Amino acid sequence: MKNVFAFAAAVTLSTSVLAGNISLSNDMKPMHQQVNNEKISENILKNNDMQRLHREMKRYGLSEVGMEARLKMIGSEKGRAYHRALDEKEKNTAG
Repeated sequence: MKNVFAFAAAVTLSTSVLAGNISLSNDMKPMHQQVNNEKISENILKNNDMQRLHREMKRYGLSEVGMEARLKMIGSEKGRAYHRALDEKEKNTAG
């Protein structure tokens, strides 16, 4: 009888430890958040107006046209989001 009880206790304990280690909900949350953030960043980077302004910034540098493009991008929330997404993309491809 003691052997059966010890065996049942061992099985119950090992099963609960194994179930705790396999828990996918906690382990997968960061991965899902990263995938969602990448999708959002991709959508932001597809904005044609922001792409045009970014090209003008790079092409014309500190000239009047380049500075106007910078002001438009920095002055808007979309422009700041575009630059954050661009920085994240560069970090992910560099490393």
